[in-house]
Amino acid sequence: MLTLGVDIGGTKIKAGVINQEGRIIAHLEERTDKKRLMDQVFSLLDRLAGKDNDFGGIGIASAGMVDAEKGTIHYATPNLPGWTGTKVKELVEKRYRIPVCVDNDANCAAYAEMKLGAAKYTNNFICLTLGTGVGAGIIINGQLLHGEKGGAGDIGHMIYMPNGIPCNCGKKGCWEQYVSGTALESEIRKSFEGEVTPEKVFRLAGEKHPDAAHIVDSYLTNLATGIISLQSILDLQLIVVGGGVINSSQYWWNSLLGKLQSISITAPIVKKAILKNDAGMIGAALMLSSTDHSSAAIPADAGGL
Repeated sequence: MLTLGVDIGGTKIKAGVINQEGRIIAHLEERTDKKRLMDQVFSLLDRLAGKDNDFGGIGIASAGMVDAEKGTIHYATPNLPGWTGTKVKELVEKRYRIPVCVDNDANCAAYAEMKLGAAKYTNNFICLTLGTGVGAGIIINGQLLHGEKGGAGDIGHMIYMPNGIPCNCGKKGCWEQYVSGTALESEIRKSFEGEVTPEKVFRLAGEKHPDAAHIVDSYLTNLATGIISLQSILDLQLIVVGGGVINSSQYWWNSLLGKLQSISITAPIVKKAILKNDAGMIGAALMLSSTDHSSAAIPADAGGL
């Protein structure tokens, strides 16, 4: 049976029709409208569902701390203003009358990579997502680690540089301010005029452009240092790196591996996310079959999409 998957990020929101093998049958993507986010989710789902399709459920991946059991956003950083406290599962189930599961976007990405991607047959790993912010899905003994309030893996907000760059979470020196796509773009604007993409800067660094080379070297040093620290804490089989930044990895991946080896002789095994930026959406849909998401609030004869 087909399911619907949604991935809500600080920059983009994606939705797709996913089959039982995790393949995307149909796909929509828009820039996140932070002022009407729930309405935007409904709009995307309505357009994908049509009138005649029968779907098995809806999986939703969202940035922020998510209470996966209740399907509520426990805390969303200022990347998604007004999203904190939203009862996503309740609202979506009420509208569509089919099972719904909601989890953190990095958790969903990790689940997808475990089932179909770079971490297949791996029981202890972490999946980093480098995008607007930085998150991680942590799999220990084959199970997602959620933590007390759904905040396990919120590694973007671990203090990397004491009294460093102010973060929108209120702290200073969060790792997110040094290795997210947003942080990279901020550094680029300091040295380049006009619309210069991270991909172009990575390419220029390979051509020995001095400003680009400095930006990329600093970025990869910060990324590698954080990865080594995570390995020391969790003793993982594997670290998977995904998110939007991975799209230009052909220019910098080997340099990252070199950095890791130079920092630690026991550097972890690191792989690119195979499912790339679709992992969150696919993982959210796949999670529907992993647990019982039926709800007493959904009458048996209530119908569906």
